[in-house]
Amino acid sequence: MKIATLVREMDMPTPGAFSHRFYIMADYYQMAIEHGFELVGIMSGMDPEAICRECEGLIVPGSGKDIDPKYYGGTPMDPPQKIDEYALDAKIIDIFVKLGKPIFGVCGGHQDLNIYFGGTIEKIDYDPHQDEKKYHDIDIEEGSFVYDVFGSTTARVNSYHRWAIGKLAPNLKAVARCKTDGVIEAIEDKERCIYATQWHPEQSYHTGDSIEKKFFENFLVRCVEIKAKNG
Repeated sequence: MKIATLVREMDMPTPGAFSHRFYIMADYYQMAIEHGFELVGIMSGMDPEAICRECEGLIVPGSGKDIDPKYYGGTPMDPPQKIDEYALDAKIIDIFVKLGKPIFGVCGGHQDLNIYFGGTIEKIDYDPHQDEKKYHDIDIEEGSFVYDVFGSTTARVNSYHRWAIGKLAPNLKAVARCKTDGVIEAIEDKERCIYATQWHPEQSYHTGDSIEKKFFENFLVRCVEIKAKNG
């Protein structure tokens, strides 16, 4: 089985020829090793349809870059970003949606999906580097993909974000919210097999927390089921 993911870009603090990097988080590599699938990194918009057709599902990961507000009705960035990650993200999401293949978004990917389907995001007053705010409690809707993992209507999850969903996209359902401020923490469209979390469940692949690994185990099961259904 092949699962696609978007490759992210960053500038390293060391100047020179090796300062500009593209990367995939090690947790996703570890996930691929543990579950025996091929992880396919997409970093170019050159004929992406061929790559996407070979993959059973898509993971849209978090990112250190902000999304240009022009994509959700705001004032465009000035100057524009040198590398516009969302432009490629939206193109790849669109292909997977049209192919009817499962998608799992994390943090920035959660926001990407909401924007793609017509929602907005907003900046929140939050510093993810404050130790006391690295975890928070959420309320979970019964019957949701989040409830399937925790088996409870409450859970404690990590916090590493400065943006959150503002207006929820019409076709997406909010299935988890932060207990203290009501921020949307998870969304889903079960009919289209689209799931996303504002927090980072993939960290379970290096923290040893086996519970949140089930998010991706369940996602891989859906990928297999949809592939079998579509022949």
